Amino acid sequence: MTDKLDQDLDELLSLHLHSCLDGQLGRASAALADELAPRWRWRLWLAAGTAIAAGLTVAIMMIVHDARPKFVTPTNPIAPEVAQVPPMLQSASWSKMTDEGTTFVADRPMRKLGRKVVEEVEWYDAKNRAMVKTTLPQQQIYLIEMKTD
Repeated sequence: MTDKLDQDLDELLSLHLHSCLDGQLGRASAALADELAPRWRWRLWLAAGTAIAAGLTVAIMMIVHDARPKFVTPTNPIAPEVAQVPPMLQSASWSKMTDEGTTFVADRPMRKLGRKVVEEVEWYDAKNRAMVKTTLPQQQIYLIEMKTD
């Protein structure tokens, strides 16, 4: 008798579910196809608008800006001695750091680093009409305490 009840219950559930869910049949695939479909209309309008804007920009630039080259003849040419004056001041510096090993200061170990620096300054002396260059070498020593704990 339980087989008869199970069969009747299956039939009732089947009819109920069919009536509720048959309307949904095929909606998922249609929604997915709609989502994946290319949206050409707005892209077409965007491309057309961009092309029109670019064309108008070029047309306005051509109207506003005269495309013919303009030649200007200087009325007061620059004196040759003024045109050939070198820059008033130039400077440069170079440095090199070297590790000079371990040393002891007051019985404490320290790492010794050496730094060699070269500073070069060059300027133009207008009175003597000459370039003057100075080079200043320096040597610096750094001591860094080492932890021995």
